[in-house]
This record gives sequence, structure tokens and C-alpha cells, in this order.
Amino acid sequence: MSKYLKNTSALFLFIFSISQIAVSQGTIKKSLQGEWVKSKITLIDGSPIYDENLKNSSFGLEFSGDSLIINIGGKNSYSSYDVKDSILNYRDNYFKILRLDKPFLELSQVLTTDEVEPIKIEMTFKPTVDIGITPQTYLAKNGDPVYLLMPDQIEPKFINSRYTAIDYINSHFRYPEFKKGGFVVRFVITKTGELEGQRIIASSNQKYDQRLLDAVNKTKGKWRPAKYLGEAVNCEVEYNFDLGYTKPDYSSGNPEEDKKAMAEEYASNGKYYFSAKNYRSAIFYLSKAIENDPYQINSYYLRAAAYIYNKTPDNACADYLQLKILGQKRAEGLYDKYCQNYKPETTEH
Repeated sequence: MSKYLKNTSALFLFIFSISQIAVSQGTIKKSLQGEWVKSKITLIDGSPIYDENLKNSSFGLEFSGDSLIINIGGKNSYSSYDVKDSILNYRDNYFKILRLDKPFLELSQVLTTDEVEPIKIEMTFKPTVDIGITPQTYLAKNGDPVYLLMPDQIEPKFINSRYTAIDYINSHFRYPEFKKGGFVVRFVITKTGELEGQRIIASSNQKYDQRLLDAVNKTKGKWRPAKYLGEAVNCEVEYNFDLGYTKPDYSSGNPEEDKKAMAEEYASNGKYYFSAKNYRSAIFYLSKAIENDPYQINSYYLRAAAYIYNKTPDNACADYLQLKILGQKRAEGLYDKYCQNYKPETTEH
């Protein structure tokens, strides 16, 4: 009987010990939940690292339940992870947790080989870092705030272990290598990770705009929303694809001729965006054309039409009035049609 009690006591102590370990590891996992970003990296003994790529590259860990998103140099990938005896393990990478006291996390690399010098990483809980950020925002049509991208701070995560988002898009864009070009694309990743509002805002060759948008659309379903203060937010992303493109050099030695040449280029872009029913961009480029050549008659007419489609008729009337001043007969009828209630702005001296 006494032997039975002794064995029972030992079994109880064993079960209790296992239970305590499970609770301890569970507590660590719970404390790890959320996003952490690198604040400092050194060798394990505190010596500085002189490898600029290692020292300056981004590194982040986002724990969500039993899943982990690893960010290395802008590339994000999913992984499972485990914590045992205060050792964090993912993909056969092992780190001893030296400190876990939010907002601080300190990891010391555990290596099974002497070929590489182990490192120590100090990390900060991202919502704490966000307190020092002043984001720029605007309101979407539905009234939701949209945050402008701040690299490595307020930025949606594109999940792909091989590519950053801009490299992935570029690989599917397949712009002819023998051509030089420049494009700027803009889109929003919503707080639910959806891709919306994709559009080209600058283009050196409109023929390839749709091909670029098609490449952007291939990223659908691969995004995690940006976060600010620990909450998912809508984020506007803008990527500049500079493919060896430089704007034409207008330096003929005649400033007036140079400005007229620039006006023609802007007018050409304005016509394209008007035909694509992108009236906001059309207005931008046509305005640039008129700035460089105030006698761009066709640009006035086209910009006025864009203003009307954009539901800002007073601006259209200002263009029709300017055309009347420039002696354009057709503008008189258009002014009478659209501008009966228009009151031109006057400058008081």
C-alpha cells in the first residue's frame, strides 16, 4: 500500500511538472502574440556587426495563434513555430528568449554549427513603435480613413517568400526589355486585405498601362493589411516603376520652344486620360500643358469637358471664358449653354 502511494505521489509530481511546463510555454506564446520589429542587432556577445546588409535590412515577427509571419528585407512568409524551454523555433531557426517583457523582446541565436557567428536581436512591440509615428490619412468615399504607406511602419504585408510586392508585380508586368519606360501605379489594400482602387497615375507609354494593372491584379489574395497601433487599417500603396526612363531633354536653347514641346507632351497625356474617362488625371496633364503654353486652345476645350464630367462646371466656365477672350467662336455657344449662372471671380485692388 505504501509503495502504491509512493508511486502515485511520483506520478502526480510528474504530471504536475509537465502541466507547469505546458502552462509556462503557453504563457510565453501568449506574451509573444502581436507584431515585433527589430530595433538592434549585434553579435551574441554584444560586438557590433559590420555587414551592412544584415545590419540595415528589416526584420519582423508577427505571431498570430500558432502561425508566424516572418519579414526579412521586405519579403514576408508564413511559418509555424514552437516554444520549448524558452527556445523559439521556426524552420529550424532557434532563438533563446532572453527577455520577454512587452514592449521588449530579446533573442539570442542558438546554432548547431560553428560556421556562423551567432547574433542577438533586440525587438520592440510594433504598437509601441507606432506611438511615435505621425501618419498621413484621407477619407475614402465611404468615410473610412485611408493611411498613406510608410515603408516598414504602416505597410501591408505581401506574402511571398521569394518576392517583395514591387518585384512580384514587375516580374508579371513583362515590359519589353529593349524599351525604356516610367510608370506610377497606386492602389489600396483594405483593412480586410482586399485589393481595391488600382489605377495608373503616371505613364510614359499608355499602351502598357493595362498590362501593368493586370500584373497588379495578380497580387490579389496575397496581402495582409497594414497595422497601426495594433489595428488593421486601409493603406494606399504607390509604386514607381523606373525602367530606365528619363523625360525628354527640352534644351534647344530657345526657352519658348522648349516650353511648347513640353506642353505638347502634357497635352498628349491629357488626351489619353480623357479618352480613358480618367478625368482627374486628364485635368492634371491638361493644366500642365496650359501652364507651359497659354495658347493651347485644344487643351482648354478638353479640360473644360473634363471639368464638366468631373462635376465642377464653374472651372469649365472659366476655361470657356478664357477661350472667348482668345477669340474662339465655338466657346461662345458652350459658355451660353453651361454658364448662365456662372459669376467669374474678380480680383479687387
